[in-house]
Amino acid sequence: MMSDSPLHWAIDTASIARAPVHFRYEASKEELRALQDYVALQDLPSLQAEVKVTPLGVGKFRVSGKLLANIVQSSVVDLSAVCSAIDETFSVDYWPEDSLERGESETVLLDSDPPEPLINGRIPIGQLLSEILALSMDPYPRNEGDKFEWQPAMREPETGPFEGLAHFRPKRLSGEN
Repeated sequence: MMSDSPLHWAIDTASIARAPVHFRYEASKEELRALQDYVALQDLPSLQAEVKVTPLGVGKFRVSGKLLANIVQSSVVDLSAVCSAIDETFSVDYWPEDSLERGESETVLLDSDPPEPLINGRIPIGQLLSEILALSMDPYPRNEGDKFEWQPAMREPETGPFEGLAHFRPKRLSGEN
């Protein structure tokens, strides 16, 4: 996971008993600005998340939910604004650090992500949501119909592959065949 996330939201697992608990998050204007800088966006008008934490037993938890965000990226073609909406669902398991150190994570199915560590009994939900946002963004944003057209500044003379060797050829004297 990314470090130094601008969203410092965390869920204290001590308050979660046996039943799933639901949380709702919405970034403040200050958090949106910090997150915008963190993931290099032109603008981040909104970010919200619905999160469900389900206890799995023995201090282990599954965090699932949906992240919704409106973002404005810079087009890779002409740097104009590219507006898009992110609607991502997620599910991540969190285990105590000592469980991960003992190698219990080997029991995780091969086609799933390994569990993340709890940090001092807390789920770093802000860090998770920041990472999901960053991974959900289009790596090459562009507006519909954008085309990259490039023309070289000067036309280069056409040369063949052996043009550089031509000056090594002996010059012929007139009258020789």
